[in-house]
Amino acid sequence: MTSSLMDFDLPEDWSCSVEFELTAEGVYAGRAELRHEFTQCCVLVVTQQPTREAAIECMKFQAARFVAEWNARLTQPS
Repeated sequence: MTSSLMDFDLPEDWSCSVEFELTAEGVYAGRAELRHEFTQCCVLVVTQQPTREAAIECMKFQAARFVAEWNARLTQPS
C-alpha cells in the first residue's frame, strides 16, 4: 500500500493521509490517518468496499463526521 494525501474538503489545519489496497477477494480496503495541524487524531479503517471510489466516499464521510464531533467537543462548555 502506498500513502497519499487526499483532499476531503476538511476544515483548515486538518489533513488526511490515505492508503488503499485491492484485496485477494476483489474488494477495496484501506486506512486513513487524520491530523489536526501536526497531531495525529484518528485512524479510520474501511473494509470490503466494491470499488476504490466507494472506499474513498466511505472514508470521506467518516473523516467529516470525526472532525465535526471533534469540533463540537471543543465548543461545548465544561
